[in-house]
Amino acid sequence: MRILARIIATCTLLLTATNFARAAPHVSIIPENPRIGDVIFLHMQPESTLLRAACSWSGKSYPLLANGETYDVTLPVSLNDKPCATHAVLYWKYANGSMGKEVIPIEIRSREFGIQHLKLSSRQERTYSAPETKREKRLIGAALDLVTERQSWNGDFLMPVDGRISTEFGLQRYVNGKFSYRHKGVDIACPESTPVKATADGTVSLAADDFILHGQTVIIDHGHGISSLYIHLSGIEVSPGQFVHRGDVIGLVGSTGVATGPHLHFAVYTHHEAVDPFFWMDLPTS
Repeated sequence: MRILARIIATCTLLLTATNFARAAPHVSIIPENPRIGDVIFLHMQPESTLLRAACSWSGKSYPLLANGETYDVTLPVSLNDKPCATHAVLYWKYANGSMGKEVIPIEIRSREFGIQHLKLSSRQERTYSAPETKREKRLIGAALDLVTERQSWNGDFLMPVDGRISTEFGLQRYVNGKFSYRHKGVDIACPESTPVKATADGTVSLAADDFILHGQTVIIDHGHGISSLYIHLSGIEVSPGQFVHRGDVIGLVGSTGVATGPHLHFAVYTHHEAVDPFFWMDLPTS
């Protein structure tokens, strides 16, 4: 009887352990070899509901958010990153308490960026560091920090205006002979009052018409840490909290703030990191 009892107890423990353990979720990343300025789409499909999941990448931790049957995160490849063989680390915990992690190798490819020299008047140059700009930088920063759970965008983004690309993404910009900053979007030259369209579905997180550096500004939150930014507008056609669809008119091209002529500065941010807007116009599928 004692032997039988031990056998039953052992079988019970094995069954309990089997029920407690969970298989590793299926994980996919696109693309596997991103360039500087690209983003990485990481999708995880677990066999049951997760309590939580996160990804460690480039010194930061990013939450994975539920998106139908998968848990997703979009990781930025920053302008500050260097070409190298690196990795992301994925952590997860099931509702029953079992946990796991997976190391995902990623190869960051090199990319060349140009240099631009810009001439500004002494008044325009002073505006860059004026105390009055702290408020607009804070408000823009707060909008770019948003990580909402609903993913509003779906598929390729839309160019907000048609025009000549006067300043490309990632340029090293020198102002009056001195290095100032990396250009974090694209400048699109086009006539004053050209309608500006929303690049993708989302909720307006900022619509400000009183910024002295950025000029009239709109930011759209597309969910999952993705935001698009439109500055130097001559008019704003939307309000904070308004949901807009891809192609809706959100403002008009202008030269408000510090600008050398009518153009749209258009940028896309992933978790507050500037990434190449053109990456979003033709999203990779594999």
